Amino acid sequence: MLSARARAISTTGPAAIRIRKSSENIPDTPEKPLSSKDSAAYEAADQEKDGEADKKSQDAESSSSDAAAPDTSAAQKGASTSPFGFSSAGSGMASGILGQEGSSEHEAADAGEHQSQQRDSTTAAEARRARRQRAELPPLEDEPSVKAAKYIGTGLVFGLLLGGAGYYGRPFTKDEVEKGLRDDPEKNALQQLWHRANIRVGEAFSFLSEPATEKLLPDPNEYTMPYTLVLCLDDMLIHMDWTKEYGWRIAKRPGLDHFLAYMASMFEVVIFSTQPSHSGMLVMERLDPMEYAPYRLYKDHMRNIDGKNYKDLSTINRDMSKVIMVDISEEAFTMQPDNGILARPFHGEPGDNWIEQITEFLEYIHMMEPKDVRPWIRTYKGMDAAREFVRWEDSIRDKLREEWDEKRKNAGSWKSLVFGGAPADTENPPKPEFDQMREMMRSNFEVQHKEVLAMIEKERQENEEEMRRQMKDMTIWKMMSQTFGGADASAQQQQQQQQQQQK
Repeated sequence: MLSARARAISTTGPAAIRIRKSSENIPDTPEKPLSSKDSAAYEAADQEKDGEADKKSQDAESSSSDAAAPDTSAAQKGASTSPFGFSSAGSGMASGILGQEGSSEHEAADAGEHQSQQRDSTTAAEARRARRQRAELPPLEDEPSVKAAKYIGTGLVFGLLLGGAGYYGRPFTKDEVEKGLRDDPEKNALQQLWHRANIRVGEAFSFLSEPATEKLLPDPNEYTMPYTLVLCLDDMLIHMDWTKEYGWRIAKRPGLDHFLAYMASMFEVVIFSTQPSHSGMLVMERLDPMEYAPYRLYKDHMRNIDGKNYKDLSTINRDMSKVIMVDISEEAFTMQPDNGILARPFHGEPGDNWIEQITEFLEYIHMMEPKDVRPWIRTYKGMDAAREFVRWEDSIRDKLREEWDEKRKNAGSWKSLVFGGAPADTENPPKPEFDQMREMMRSNFEVQHKEVLAMIEKERQENEEEMRRQMKDMTIWKMMSQTFGGADASAQQQQQQQQQQQK
């Protein structure tokens, strides 16, 4: 009876048996029960779509059977019973899998097309069922674990906010009170808490706009000069230019080296650059190798307000009544306008004489020793102080010359003989007092400056000579003994040198 069933199976049409590929998996997800109304609607839609698919499948079967009819003898000849109980003849895909021979290329193509159509219709039905199942799943937000996680996260956020408000809104400490922080008595407790928290949060992010340190200069001592001179570097003392041919080049203002040395004898010189410290340091070292300006400030020490950088002198740790700032831009000393002197920009002109003019103004301040320099600076607010001061000095000289000329003309008259109106020196006009003091200051500086330079040069030569002597006395044996002998060899060498000196 089993063989009869096998023969009955083997006599079926070539497309009656369909072998499913391993990639054609049907989801094992069980479908949820539907209501009678929804089930009827889904079944009607599925029957309509499945009917269309069956119709296409029947058309494909009829076409494939018609194509295989003329060559029935060849199909029967090549047919053989499979060990699994069915025949592999007639089916291109089945014969390819089971290794049977005798099927034509045309039959294999027709069978493959038929199976592809059936697979597409089956896959579409499975996709529809999967969509219905996903549509009826409960929302993820309704899961108890998701709800618990949301409540815990919300509680943590509120807890952190309350803890931060309590920490930053605590009463001001003693140090904060000394800095000037006070509570407003007109506000209630909640408003005061918000006020304190707002101030402390602002201070926490102040590093983005505040200078790098609270004190830009160290505390003054007994050797500190009474007046502090803050000089701008960029486009005032030097001018930096870049060209394709030479790259970066730096031009020093005419007379700059002598100016820095002279100012260091009268003021505490500070050079303030708008460049970052990593690039400004290299320029400073080349510009001032003698360190006439021992303190150098950079962009890192500026205060940023609304995206603009300002040189805030309140953090310079000096008495503001003794601070003079020279800059090419008024915006640089917006924070302390009464301490700023406007200078002419320098763009590399070889005949520039600004240093000579500003030197006379600074000399005059040093000679007069005012208790507060701000009223003097306020006189030249918005003007070129160097040029205006030179004009003022020239007017004083012209006035003295006119008086001297008038007295010399009347020297032979009876009035001069009676009242003594003739000038004491009829050959040379009188000099203003500030010119006399200036000549004395400059002559003294030149003498002292030459002595200092000679001392520095002598010390440099002595160091070089000592280095050459050590290199001459250093032999290979001594180098090895010092390297491997350590302290004992160096001690022996010192004893030998002392004995030689005694002899």
